[in-house]
Amino acid sequence: MTTLIAGGCGFIGLAVAERYLEDGAEVVLFDRNPLHPVARARLESLPGTYTLVQGDIRQAEPVAQAIGDHKVDQVFYGAAVTSGPDREREAPESVIEVNLVGLAHTLKAAWKAGAKRLINISSGAAYGTGAFSDTGWDGPLDEYGTREEPFKIYGMTKYGSERLVRRYAELTDLDARSVRLSTIFGPWEVDSGARDTLSAPMQAALIARRGGTAVFDRRDHLDWTYSRHVAGALQALMGAPTDRLKSDIFNVTSARQVSVMDMCAPLADAFPGFSFRLAEPGEPATVNLWGDQDRFPMKPDRLAEEAGHRLPDDLAATMADFVAWIRAHGDFWDRD
Repeated sequence: MTTLIAGGCGFIGLAVAERYLEDGAEVVLFDRNPLHPVARARLESLPGTYTLVQGDIRQAEPVAQAIGDHKVDQVFYGAAVTSGPDREREAPESVIEVNLVGLAHTLKAAWKAGAKRLINISSGAAYGTGAFSDTGWDGPLDEYGTREEPFKIYGMTKYGSERLVRRYAELTDLDARSVRLSTIFGPWEVDSGARDTLSAPMQAALIARRGGTAVFDRRDHLDWTYSRHVAGALQALMGAPTDRLKSDIFNVTSARQVSVMDMCAPLADAFPGFSFRLAEPGEPATVNLWGDQDRFPMKPDRLAEEAGHRLPDDLAATMADFVAWIRAHGDFWDRD
């Protein structure tokens, strides 16, 4: 069984690759970026085997050739541009080309090659304004019950990607489904040029590693979800029997609401000199929470009921693993 991960050198792609390679599987990483040396060393230490294919997902031929040449059985579409306001204004086409056009190329290639299943890695951003209390919805967010109102280009493309996957599955015999990821943090997150918005926990971890002070403008309250737990959920969904899967969209979430400030206590224990606090009046924050309002948590039940998988929610264990990863792979963020 060979698994291709489009966007395999990125944040979620590396977490998924790590999970499969730990199990001794064969993985193809498709990405236009090279594999970071720290990530390469980690993947090469695992029992599975991987092949890196560098190519542009915005073009149809490279991904089709990669799927065909490596006799790929299953595909994760994790190639994405996560855009902030500057990219939305200056290069909106770059978001659309990767998040939608690249997905269309990959769906077509997977179907023509006879792949068994494709999972499109979408986002809770697809809920848009439908995820907040001023819309009349009182949460948690349900894949088929909450009205989606994406208001940023990234969220629009993710919502569109789910509809594209649904329509392509209707037109072909390809088993194609989507997942909506919650607010994710953890190993392998880095600004690769396609990710404009580092998560608040990762911002805090980088400050902790330097022994600085994390200053917050408020105490957030979100269902923060660990990247390694996401990888486990994606693997479970990919392997779930077709006759058990009644849905084509699944939330992937810890369903545990915490503040990034709660995560800072174990970071302070691990990194001497690190401190954290709320900002004084008029003081700028050093951690960007990317908004002044928190969305509702996602409902995890559909994944649990249909794929038999529920994500861990033990924050202490999660942070212990995160701290160990930072200590082992801290030079992942160091630039030449």
